[in-house]
Amino acid sequence: MMPLPFRKSRNTARVDVDAVVRKLKSLYTKYADVFGEKIFNLEAFEQRYRDALLNKVNLTNFCHAEITVFEELKTKVEKRSTAEAEASYSNVADRIIEENLQKIRKYRFIDFHPDAEEETKYLLGVITDFYYELWGQVKRTLKPLGERSFNDFMEKLENDFSYYVVPMRGLYSRAVDDYMLVLSRRNPKDSERASYNFIKYGAILLNNCLKLIADALNLVGLKSEQTESVGTLQEIRQHLRKIVTDFRLSEIRGY
Repeated sequence: MMPLPFRKSRNTARVDVDAVVRKLKSLYTKYADVFGEKIFNLEAFEQRYRDALLNKVNLTNFCHAEITVFEELKTKVEKRSTAEAEASYSNVADRIIEENLQKIRKYRFIDFHPDAEEETKYLLGVITDFYYELWGQVKRTLKPLGERSFNDFMEKLENDFSYYVVPMRGLYSRAVDDYMLVLSRRNPKDSERASYNFIKYGAILLNNCLKLIADALNLVGLKSEQTESVGTLQEIRQHLRKIVTDFRLSEIRGY
């Protein structure tokens, strides 16, 4: 099983998740009475929720995805577009997944294993590029500030980057080796969980970088002599935000 160096947050807003699930169940029942269970399939939704709990999927992300799918189905049937309204959940979901993949296909692709999820290959590529092309600029900008908290945080992030992207033995990093070890066992549930853990680790790493830069900007922004540093950090922050948005990782944080 892939190690998870990040501690899981206990602030999961469980009550909100339960409320969303209850509301969606009620809406599926209501709309199934009018438009049929083929389109608004409550049993299928409940099974997806059970699978999410079993596989320890981020429930906030699960709720966002389910709300998006339901709203699209609802919009289509209310516009009385018969052809679209009869589309199954899987067709709608497949289209949403494809649209999301299109957003990340502009980034570097590292094909480290034929059975690895496509998103993990792009995520590894974009984090690898960030580490080798921009992370050094962040460190060179922040170290002269002499802030111990920044230096400690950068040391932690350096270790996390080393685990995720820096080759240790052979071609790939320890994180990739751990993921490939699980894939080699050919257990679908374990492979899916390993894929999620790999994405989760990368998401927390990127969001921690964003937090570091935001904290630094709050400090150097108060110093007129740090104009160049502010510009550099703002550009890198903008680039990071775009990555996090394109990969839909904003809700997966370690803080």
